[in-house]
Amino acid sequence: MEWLFGDPTYLYIGLLMAVAVLGGMFISTVKKEFVWSVAATVGLIALVFLADYLVTTDREAVQQTIDVGITALEANDLYSILDLLAPSAEATRQRASWALDQVRFTRVRVSGVQITIHRDTQPPTAEARFFAVFRYVDRSGSNVYGAYAANFRVLFEKVDDRWLLTDHYEWQTAGL
Repeated sequence: MEWLFGDPTYLYIGLLMAVAVLGGMFISTVKKEFVWSVAATVGLIALVFLADYLVTTDREAVQQTIDVGITALEANDLYSILDLLAPSAEATRQRASWALDQVRFTRVRVSGVQITIHRDTQPPTAEARFFAVFRYVDRSGSNVYGAYAANFRVLFEKVDDRWLLTDHYEWQTAGL
């Protein structure tokens, strides 16, 4: 079902092509059966759209977790960040506490997000890779502005229908 709810673009294209063909057949034959076929196909497009809107895939849920994390970082809300971490994420928990003690984030931008879901593990896991840029102000009182950029590999596991962060790795770090 991932093909339907993950990216139904090809299904939409196929259904729109069917509408075009059926519409063309109606124009050439003027038979009302083709009008009903067009109406049924348009109704099917609406059902696919509704299903896509209502169903949240695992990939979308992981992306939502990332988005909530970005919002929590920009709000400098340690408790919201810790709520996104699995109990086993001790190193990430310590890193988040340390970072928010040292700096106040002013802007976080993430790009190039690639999410891979591993359903064959127990519990299911996911991996997200992306590039992130963090802009911050030093909390030491000197009001020094800075930026930090790195590639990230973030691991998640599904716990009680929630995707929680278990670990993260950074590489190719760069101060901006």
